Amino acid sequence: MKYCMKFGDTNFIGVANVEEYRSFVDEDWDLDILLKHFGYETKKGNLLVFQMTEEGIEHSWNINVKIGADENISNCFRRVIGYLKVTNNQLFLVDYDCLTMAAQFKHEKVPDENCSNYKIDIKNGDYKVEVIQYYNVDENEYVGTNQTDISLNFIETSNFQPVENHVFWCTF
Repeated sequence: MKYCMKFGDTNFIGVANVEEYRSFVDEDWDLDILLKHFGYETKKGNLLVFQMTEEGIEHSWNINVKIGADENISNCFRRVIGYLKVTNNQLFLVDYDCLTMAAQFKHEKVPDENCSNYKIDIKNGDYKVEVIQYYNVDENEYVGTNQTDISLNFIETSNFQPVENHVFWCTF
């Protein structure tokens, strides 16, 4: 499955189990509170969030999603492993706009109208998620391949491992 996240703020992007993710934080949240909230939801297996740029560069991310494919990639910009729980046979790619609006206003939902286009159909279960980033937007260069910017590989697992409660690649 291929997606292009071409609208919204993509400084931070993520993958969410929207059935379980609790989005509202506070009408007056600050970035530190929001990042802690993202980390808490990550630890529960409801959300994975990634800081994609240190320079605040907007980019239309081309994302390749694979289910059940264990990749053996040796050359990339960066990679990380996270874990997600799927409870409604679906996940959604989300951007910073979607996450922050829902964090600030109780009536806003994840996914928002834009991110509802980034639905990933996947069977219920626990998944190890391998995230491989090939494109370094800050340096405008690809490492490994220029066929996609990011690969998300979902591998079903019986060994769910809660990750540290943080945003991946976050410099704040």
